[in-house]
Amino acid sequence: MGRHGADAGEARQAREARQARQVPAGTVLAGGNMNAVVRQGDTVLRVAGPWTPTVHRYLRYLERAGVGGIPRPLGVEAGRERLSFVDADVPVYPLPDHVFTDEALAQGARLLRRLHDASIGFGLDGAVWQAPAKVPSEVICHNDFSPHNLAYDDSGQVVGAIDFDFASPGPRLWDLAHYATRAVPLTDRTPPNAPPMADAERRVRLLLDAYGSDAGHDDVLRVAVIRLHDLAEMSRHKAVELGKPELAADADGYEREAAYLATLRA
Repeated sequence: MGRHGADAGEARQAREARQARQVPAGTVLAGGNMNAVVRQGDTVLRVAGPWTPTVHRYLRYLERAGVGGIPRPLGVEAGRERLSFVDADVPVYPLPDHVFTDEALAQGARLLRRLHDASIGFGLDGAVWQAPAKVPSEVICHNDFSPHNLAYDDSGQVVGAIDFDFASPGPRLWDLAHYATRAVPLTDRTPPNAPPMADAERRVRLLLDAYGSDAGHDDVLRVAVIRLHDLAEMSRHKAVELGKPELAADADGYEREAAYLATLRA
């Protein structure tokens, strides 16, 4: 490619990036602190990236494997991906009471197991991920599997999951530990409507049993501490990249929680 062709390609990429940053017409959905989400009818638009083709291929793979309640990829338009809208309630913070029931915790764990098992065999050649792969790469991790990315029906039952754009290969426990921090929850500042930390070990075991994991409570704490530090680093990076200083404040909270959980290790 000559310099003229390269310049034209760079100009096109810059134009698409500007278009992607402009919020299109539609209903802006709550949440999405790292990616503005706009609903148009029964579809949603989100800013795309180099990882989007891989994530779309992965979502189609999950659908073929029989996983329901997840977005269907519909294409990329002017730097934005279009996905089907998952027609259910996706809670925002502060989280509602129903996400903290034992039943909801177990349902989420069983859904996570289905997602992990369904990812086995996904082709990795040529894959591009937004989040770094982790070892051992047992499955494709969601990497943000938590109540604010789960879909609930009117009775509070878990019926699906959204926001797969941070998915990447990793160990099952990476997702399990993150889910535990948000859904058990494991935190030094328990929400007033959530079970207290005195009940956390029982709920971690409930989560692990529902998933079918042979990991223990201390395994979850160990990985949760590492996972929170990883999340803090990523949040600080995104705060600069996206011009959102509030993400740096979130990072401080993740590191505080990591320090607290480290004191609970056996």
